[in-house]
Amino acid sequence: DTPMSSTPPARPEYAVTRATPLPPTLTIKRDVGGRGVEIELCLVPQGWFIMGDNDGIVANGPRRWVWLDDYYISKYECTNAQYYGFILANGYRDSEWWTQEGIEYMRDSVRDRGTELLGWTPLDGRRRLWALASPDNDVVLEVQDPDTGFGQPDITVLVLPEAGNYADYLSYDQTARQVYLKYGDDWKAIDGRDIRATANTDSQFGLKKNGYLHFTSKQGQSDLTGVPRADRYKVIAWANGDDAAPLFGDIRRGGANYLRGENMPVVGVSWFEGDACTRFFGGALPTEAQWEKAARGIDGRPFPWGNELEMTEQANTDMGKRQVTARANLNRWRLEPVGSYPKGVSVYGVHDMVGNAAEWCRDVFQATPEWIERNPFNTGGAKERRSLRGTHTDEDDPQTAKLHHRRYSDPYDRRVPYNRGFRIVMQPEAALSMAGQ
Repeated sequence: DTPMSSTPPARPEYAVTRATPLPPTLTIKRDVGGRGVEIELCLVPQGWFIMGDNDGIVANGPRRWVWLDDYYISKYECTNAQYYGFILANGYRDSEWWTQEGIEYMRDSVRDRGTELLGWTPLDGRRRLWALASPDNDVVLEVQDPDTGFGQPDITVLVLPEAGNYADYLSYDQTARQVYLKYGDDWKAIDGRDIRATANTDSQFGLKKNGYLHFTSKQGQSDLTGVPRADRYKVIAWANGDDAAPLFGDIRRGGANYLRGENMPVVGVSWFEGDACTRFFGGALPTEAQWEKAARGIDGRPFPWGNELEMTEQANTDMGKRQVTARANLNRWRLEPVGSYPKGVSVYGVHDMVGNAAEWCRDVFQATPEWIERNPFNTGGAKERRSLRGTHTDEDDPQTAKLHHRRYSDPYDRRVPYNRGFRIVMQPEAALSMAGQ
């Protein structure tokens, strides 16, 4: 192999001259579903950088000079709050943001619209009852019209927390799709009309007063914030009319609650979902080259902060006492809020490029691609394996932590383990426009 030159090639034609220098940081804002979503961006200036390494792993080489045009990359991994904005904006329903393969994947293979911890989840076999879980672990219920797929207004709904105090006067038989109220000493089979009547007789039943009785809004939804807290709820909805048999569903709120926080990296998403979310915000997933330069800088260092991983400390983790570094969430076996390790920031101000969550890249993975010199990007079939960059918190191998290390995954993978996320890149013009500059 020809040794890499110590100086980059002379290609003055690659450089773009701008009348006004690009700002080193930007913040884009978008209002979705009544929530303001912000994404902080860091500029990675145009120019050469050292990509790859001759470390004996064929896929990682060769060490070479690569030119990238100006781009912005998100300072942090995409958070639950940002991904929740995509969900609230009907990102899973709007085909504008999805590739054709992504549309087919969501239609044929995915049960919910979001992750297992965040977003819309069907509660019943008919997929008429849906629950929206927020980063705050609040829940919104939607009763869907089977013809339109959107919410039905003014539907009578009972939301009964496990072990609630309603058992003395209300019971149900899910198999028979029947609800019973106790009048005096007698239990009477009732329908949605009878349940509605109890809204004005709280002194007898307390369904409304205690937060169990709800009616869907004009959008077909009901905010369940006032329902007594529990890990599990039974939902009973008269979706086919108050005089018809109700639908039954279950809401479960337990499990890995620490992953739900607004500033936690969103995980458990497929490549297709990450791609759609970045499109929604006006950007894209980073190419491998963009990811590596943002993490590594121009000088070929193996870690954002220098040449050593610095696994010199010990920490008590979910997996016992582990050897860790103060610069990254590595080998701690537990995701943490983005930006928790400022000592590990890259030269461009980008956080968590080592540890926390591994990250999807835009490229189709090729073990030995023909890397072009300027803005390389590996293309291929839409369903082929996709590049994955960066380590995650469950790893402790110094080799995989190096920023030139390449790996891949099936673009359809989205579930356990919860260690795979993404971040966004934007072209300067789009970023400036969305930042109001």
